[in-house]
Amino acid sequence: MMVKIIESKKKMNDARWITLSSKFSNPNISAFFSNKNFSKLKNNKRSNFANLTGLKGKLIIPNQIHSNRLCFTHSEGEIDNCDGTFSNDKNLICSIQVADCMPIYFANKFLNVFGIIHVGWRGLINNIILNAKDIIIKNNYSLKDFEVIVGPSIQKCCFEVKSDVVDKFNKKFVMKKNNGGFLVDLQGNALSELHNFGFKKQNITIETECTFCNSDYFLSYRRNKRNSGRMYGLIGII
Repeated sequence: MMVKIIESKKKMNDARWITLSSKFSNPNISAFFSNKNFSKLKNNKRSNFANLTGLKGKLIIPNQIHSNRLCFTHSEGEIDNCDGTFSNDKNLICSIQVADCMPIYFANKFLNVFGIIHVGWRGLINNIILNAKDIIIKNNYSLKDFEVIVGPSIQKCCFEVKSDVVDKFNKKFVMKKNNGGFLVDLQGNALSELHNFGFKKQNITIETECTFCNSDYFLSYRRNKRNSGRMYGLIGII
């Protein structure tokens, strides 16, 4: 069975977030992704986003550093030097912030186990997905029981790198441009790793919205640099 590639049919209206919960089999686990419209709110904090979606638990907030470091936690609050978290505590919400990087959500089909990781290109080439696999296995869960969503992020149409870093990527996911630059398919690379590490392809969903292309709906660091702001990814139990 092929991986599910989700082409967005949503009208880019005044909706403030995307609900991803219906893509998970476990009815207890809910996942959300905020967008540019939420960032315009006066109270656009992560905690307000969680409350608006109906997630009432305590937030786990990794202080992201574009690393490959992850943790499985039962504690709320900030976690230093971390780019993603997992939990099985119904009173906690795993969260990240992104502005082009991939938010990758994990949900167990049968148990209330969930997580989300922040995957930029640095994390990807430094095996953050391998570490996600390892942390699930270390906590005695089966990879085949997890469904995975790669959320909205910069796509291969817009993620360009130069010759100084292109060799760090799998050549299978690199296309050379006429201007001497290179386009990289980060989502394709992530999908390949997820499958190779043991996640079932039929349990993986790829969202195709490009955060760089769609300036009306998404924030993008590559497009707006320091003025881009951030979007939030949340997953937890309602």
